[in-house]
Amino acid sequence: MKKRYLMLALALVLLAGCKKTWVAKVGSVEVTEKDLQDRMKVSEIYYPNSGKRYIALSQLVQGYLDEEVLKQLGYKVDESTWEAESKRIDENTKAPDVLKKLKAVYSLDHAGYIKTFIRPVYGERYLYNEVFLKVPEIHKEQRAKAEKFIQQAAAKPEAFKELAQKMGLKAGELKVSEKEGIQPMEESERKKALEPEGRPPEPAGLEQAKFMIDKVKGLEDGKVLSEIIEWQEGYQILRLVRKETGVPAQEGKAHLLEPPKMHPSPEGAVNAGEEGEVYIIQSVSIPKRDYDEWFWSYAAKIPINIVDKALKAELLKEVGWTSKLKLE
Repeated sequence: MKKRYLMLALALVLLAGCKKTWVAKVGSVEVTEKDLQDRMKVSEIYYPNSGKRYIALSQLVQGYLDEEVLKQLGYKVDESTWEAESKRIDENTKAPDVLKKLKAVYSLDHAGYIKTFIRPVYGERYLYNEVFLKVPEIHKEQRAKAEKFIQQAAAKPEAFKELAQKMGLKAGELKVSEKEGIQPMEESERKKALEPEGRPPEPAGLEQAKFMIDKVKGLEDGKVLSEIIEWQEGYQILRLVRKETGVPAQEGKAHLLEPPKMHPSPEGAVNAGEEGEVYIIQSVSIPKRDYDEWFWSYAAKIPINIVDKALKAELLKEVGWTSKLKLE
């Protein structure tokens, strides 16, 4: 009898040991109820009335998917990575009061702070900014299309627009000046009609304008810039139609297509043209690969296990992108 009780006690211990201590698992990352509670408080700071379990879980799933994709791609993701990210945030935050509130959520629980705040922040930031935007291999098809177009346009610059149309691209003309920035002609003319007499239109894209002027100011009229300009989210090919020296920017005449509103790659200095110069430039922009399409080509393969059935049902009902998850 004594032996029977011992065997029963052992079975209960083993059963308790097999019981899951987590409510969800994203790849190799376990999410506990405490993790959800911590993240709910974080969400409430950013978005009042958003402190719900399914919202917290969706944020953690997204963050840990970013992390798991980084691992798939061979990037180092460990304690030293997260501590470095924590230090970066401390040194560069533009919202110290918000950061103070976030840290108060965790009090002395540094491990919790790292797991449910720092790791999701790091995963999202690094995967998009440092991998997706900067790895040429990801955008090789789009880059190849830009290279094919620039070769054809350089050989026959007068057919710039027609060549773009044949490749399924949209070409248009930009009016660019240091004073007025980049002004789409249709928009510029519309603004002039609405503005009180004598008031110049509001400048747009001044930094972009200076960057582009520096690139094309040495070109002969009608020539195509020999290099492809790479912006954060796309490629741009330029052809200088003409330069109008000494003409006030608002008086230039052109039909134009505004380029993507992005920051240029940090290469080289920018020296703008003389004030009053207006550059009429033909432009073709080719967007880089779509981030969501690229991300889910990896993330959709990562197994997700949610043991809380009610939480799982609410998550799937309320969060659209969860239909792409590989649920077990």
